[in-house]
Amino acid sequence: MPLSLLNRVYVIISSLLISLSLVACASNSSRAPSPVLLSSNSNSTLLAPTSSQNNVIQPIALLLPLQGPLANIGQSVKQGFLAAAEENGSSSNIILIDTSVESSIQAAYTAAIAKNAQIIVGPLLKPEVQSIASFQTKIPILALNYLKADISTPPELYQFGLSPIDEAEQVTHLAWQNNKRSALIITANGNWGAQIGEAFAQQWQALGGTVVGQLALSENPADITKQMRNFLHFKPPHDRRTDFDVIFLASSPQIGRQVKPLLKFYFAGDIPVYATASIYSGICAKRFDKDLNQVIFCAAPWSLANNNVEPNLYQQLKSASPERFSRNSKYYALGIDAFHIIQNLDVLKQSPQQTLQGATGILSLNNQHRIVRQLPCAQFRNGNIFPID
Repeated sequence: MPLSLLNRVYVIISSLLISLSLVACASNSSRAPSPVLLSSNSNSTLLAPTSSQNNVIQPIALLLPLQGPLANIGQSVKQGFLAAAEENGSSSNIILIDTSVESSIQAAYTAAIAKNAQIIVGPLLKPEVQSIASFQTKIPILALNYLKADISTPPELYQFGLSPIDEAEQVTHLAWQNNKRSALIITANGNWGAQIGEAFAQQWQALGGTVVGQLALSENPADITKQMRNFLHFKPPHDRRTDFDVIFLASSPQIGRQVKPLLKFYFAGDIPVYATASIYSGICAKRFDKDLNQVIFCAAPWSLANNNVEPNLYQQLKSASPERFSRNSKYYALGIDAFHIIQNLDVLKQSPQQTLQGATGILSLNNQHRIVRQLPCAQFRNGNIFPID
């Protein structure tokens, strides 16, 4: 059989296997009320949030990039936000402003004020959030990204986003609870990997742990094998460094599927690996994810196909655009939670102990006006993901 034909057959078979694995990984989840405000008091009852249209500040200006390279993300956030607003009866009071066509974030903000917006949700990009933080605003703004903690912000600015720092913090705590103490940190190359690596190190050392080595993986997959061999101080037949009992990993699924087998090949396969949510594609591909077996990560509930949270909206949005939803569920969830945060902002402001069950996690508002997410965690087993306590 010619080589080109063999390649085509392989691609077709691989596609079929991925499709079958998606069906096999579909979860059956029970229905639950959505969303709910929780109290820090374990003896308290669950409180349903305010759902009346009259309790939402209106009109609401939604500032998102709806065209260009970030349109896919912006549109997903928009659809989630509008779906939550429609369920609440507030969709007619949303002012959409496309930040990708406005000349500046100042122009987008001015347009929102001119249209009598009483609250702004957005923008999405960190430089835009930094710009809007310099405005002397008199209306609340829920930015959809985080600034560095040392940046001064106006009292009406609130920050909410899908920060991988939350994920890094939670897996380090989980590893510490599992009596791990000495860590290697492996990250993707570039600014993103460097930031997550720094977060891993800071969180781990704050807990009392030791970081004995850090590795930024090459962008060339062919170089990773040699990097890992050197990083683990491997010497045939089976000698390697023994000064670590845990590995923290921040990478794409593709790189993770290369790193985890290499750990086994270099006789470090028994060392637990904790990762950020970037390790999971959001699509259950059992055949490929077997290479990630035993890796633990924390992620937004919807990223883990948990439709116990906001079940009606989950099914509605998934049915409308299955492929986009499977890849961008966390951004739909971001939009939904953004709406419910502004709906319940007065309650959340009362105390950091007031929490909201959201599609991106259990949410609370700290004293710096930053939304903090508590995430569920999961582990790869036999190519599937399973929730863990």
